[in-house]
Amino acid sequence: MSKTDVFFRRRIEALTGFIVLGLVLLMVRVVDLQWMQSPKLQDLADRQRERQYTVLAPRGPVLDVNDRVLAESIQVPSIAAIGRDVPKDRIAELAKALSVPVSVLTKRLKNPGFVWLARQIDPAKARAVAELDIPGVREETEWRRYNPLGPATGHLLGFVGLDGSGLEGLEHSLDAQLAGQEGRKHVQRDARGHYLPGARWLNEPKMGGEVKLYLDATLQSMAYAALAEGVGEQEAKGGSVVVMRPSDGAVLAMVSWPGFNPNDYRNFHPRDWRNRAVTDVFEPGSVLKPFAIAAALQTDHWKRDSLIFCENGSYRVADYVIHDVHPEGWLDMTGLLVRSSNICAAKVALDIGPQRLSDMLEAVGFGRRPGIGLSGESPGILPPIERWGPVETATIAFGQGIAVTPLQLATAFSVIANGGMHVSPKLIMGSYAEPSYRVMSEQVARTVMRMLEHATGPDGTGAKSVPVGYRVAGKTGTAQKPSPHGGYSKGKFTAVFAGAVPADDPQLVIAVMVDEPQGSIYGGTVAAPIFRRIAAAALPYLGVSPEQQQWGKMLAAVSEPQPVLNESGEVPSLYGSSLREVRRLAMQNGYQLQVHGRGWVVRQKPVALSRLEENGALEVWLNE
Repeated sequence: MSKTDVFFRRRIEALTGFIVLGLVLLMVRVVDLQWMQSPKLQDLADRQRERQYTVLAPRGPVLDVNDRVLAESIQVPSIAAIGRDVPKDRIAELAKALSVPVSVLTKRLKNPGFVWLARQIDPAKARAVAELDIPGVREETEWRRYNPLGPATGHLLGFVGLDGSGLEGLEHSLDAQLAGQEGRKHVQRDARGHYLPGARWLNEPKMGGEVKLYLDATLQSMAYAALAEGVGEQEAKGGSVVVMRPSDGAVLAMVSWPGFNPNDYRNFHPRDWRNRAVTDVFEPGSVLKPFAIAAALQTDHWKRDSLIFCENGSYRVADYVIHDVHPEGWLDMTGLLVRSSNICAAKVALDIGPQRLSDMLEAVGFGRRPGIGLSGESPGILPPIERWGPVETATIAFGQGIAVTPLQLATAFSVIANGGMHVSPKLIMGSYAEPSYRVMSEQVARTVMRMLEHATGPDGTGAKSVPVGYRVAGKTGTAQKPSPHGGYSKGKFTAVFAGAVPADDPQLVIAVMVDEPQGSIYGGTVAAPIFRRIAAAALPYLGVSPEQQQWGKMLAAVSEPQPVLNESGEVPSLYGSSLREVRRLAMQNGYQLQVHGRGWVVRQKPVALSRLEENGALEVWLNE
């Protein structure tokens, strides 16, 4: 064999060896990939092609006593992305579509995994992003909390954060009940990063539980409108109103001012979020005197016609001098309330002693949390009996040295209106409420109610609380606010009115507190008119007709138009009607209609439709 043949043979053998070696290595690699690394590679492929993510569940609805929705979850679009999949050269156009600075979006997309780009956005923005068809970017459906009544229920219901957790109000205190159970979704993508159809649920989200309240949405709106108007007229710092049904303790309305819109809570200061009706305490002033009188009437010593000498306006107790705004001589117990004498109230309290007064105040609910299911409920301040000397006993009788909340005040007046029985306030249907118990005898409760009715008569401090056609049993209160540096502030006051209506058969108890009014400071001129506006609107809505005898006596005493009875003894009213219903009525009768606001009617002028003639002017105020 020649040298040339040997050379070519060796080359062929070498080439064959390399080919065999390559095939062996290839087989080894195949074995390695298919068997040894298969689980790892399969997992990597799945992670590139498939995604699993959490989907929040809708929260349960909150309903009023008439099944009207107060809070619900609605679907809104959000934009998310897988950071590593989004092309960097398309970030600018994505930022433009979302109205987000490029620098902000670039920072968010540095996260290679799942990242939210914009949450709960306008549908128009979501459509603009979808049209861009950017790899790695997708639209998600989230649940956003919506409160149809807006500011009217803001303090009571609170709001929900982006993560679906309740942060304030009932949304917070009932978070466990309202929150849904989140789900898990599986999706697939193509090689370009676009999501493929056919996503499937691993665990479907479940809606949270429903919560129903004793609250009446229409009464809530009426109270909110009246409070806002009253606080605005007095240029006050704020205020609160609680409306209760005394027979069962149902809280029908609870509002505070200044308001905030829970649908846009981030644009309001956190100090405006709190529910003043249950968190803020104030010295009630003279509105506490009926309970000192009730405690005295429970004894055998004091009667309704018992006389007290009021010292002509000045009375010393230990080293403290008590003054009356209007000096008085002799007054009976009714006159004490009508003239609102601090000195007479102090004398009564000193006579019965601190224990009886303390027991009465504690029994009607002062000094403890009402327990209606709201976080932040204050127990108020009722000093322990060990700290009561003569001065404390005297001053607490006319509402100094004790602090209460509007809800506590409404609960206490409900005891008198309910024949002496204490019924725990109720807001949430189905929640636990303490058993009712007797605080004072029925006879004492009726006696105090008649005395309180005199306090709202023409000579009483609460005369401006009375809506025409109805009788009110109530009491005013005016108190200096304590100073942070000790003592009392000279220029800051709290104006209060609390009462029951109608006086002969109480259907509502309304407590009104106005903080730091800048016009008049007195409860009779600041808080009482707010009570009247609420009662005048609420009673016809509830079907409680005015008394025709009272109507005739009082009609001439008021300057503003008042309801006129029709043949059936009812007050024709648009309260609670929708704008569509009002427009239809106006069109059918030829009224000239003027509308303020949106939602449903909370006020009308004239208040009686029977006053309107064809082509007459009808003016309505609506509130959502």
